Amino acid sequence: MNLMSRMIDRIFTVRDMHTALRKTLLWSLIIAVVAVVATQAMYEVFMPDIMAEYGTQLRIFAFLLTLAISVPFVGLFSVVMLRMRAFNLQLKEMARRDGLTGLLNRTALQDTIRNRANEIRHEDEEEDALILIDIDHFKAINDTHGHAAGDHVLRMVAVSIAGNVFERDHVARIGGEEFAVYLLGAGATGAVNAAERIRAALEDNKTYYEGNIIRVTASLGGALFPQKASYSTIFQGADFALYRAKRSGRNQCEFNGLPSIWQSQKNPEAVDDSDAA
Repeated sequence: MNLMSRMIDRIFTVRDMHTALRKTLLWSLIIAVVAVVATQAMYEVFMPDIMAEYGTQLRIFAFLLTLAISVPFVGLFSVVMLRMRAFNLQLKEMARRDGLTGLLNRTALQDTIRNRANEIRHEDEEEDALILIDIDHFKAINDTHGHAAGDHVLRMVAVSIAGNVFERDHVARIGGEEFAVYLLGAGATGAVNAAERIRAALEDNKTYYEGNIIRVTASLGGALFPQKASYSTIFQGADFALYRAKRSGRNQCEFNGLPSIWQSQKNPEAVDDSDAA
């Protein structure tokens, strides 16, 4: 939450302060000009002699006085409005995020996938893929070390997953100890490599909590996302693959509908996309 708030504040300071300044000057000048016209009209109607003798001075005085008064008030109004806009953006972003890990939540992931399904893509473009990730024996971690340790593990897993995919990809926590990664244009080989990279990273990680070492493994299930497929179709495919991974002994990756490709990658010779962001 704090990181998101600082991000909004930074965007507001760098970008929107210039907008607030421009709007303040513009509206203050407009108000000042209107005040000059109104002052001139009032004096011409009620005090034409004074206007004839001191017209120029009165116009200048009315302009400067109105400008001096309007600038702080208009500026304050502009800043308040822009702050409200930044706050609304923050609220919208918070509604899309998991409160514990800062990743996308299930609803945001669903929206992302559905929006992607509606995009027009080239026929030769590689397919997207969805990978579901379930932490193995997570209940035992909570029972042994406590729920605070479990939360710590979830945050560590979130960081590890996000660090092993590309910036264009979408990582979400979709409930409990279950995460999801939506890979854009990964294709079969890219999806398999990403899944194995995530699995290996989690297995190799050591999580330290209050002097204890907590080791984590995860089961992963994936499915490719053809352009015309629905969200429910790809999710069911990935969920079925995840079920197979758990039944096969956990700490494994399985892909729905990719037996030949997946079997060829279940060895140390699997391609390592080490340049992932």
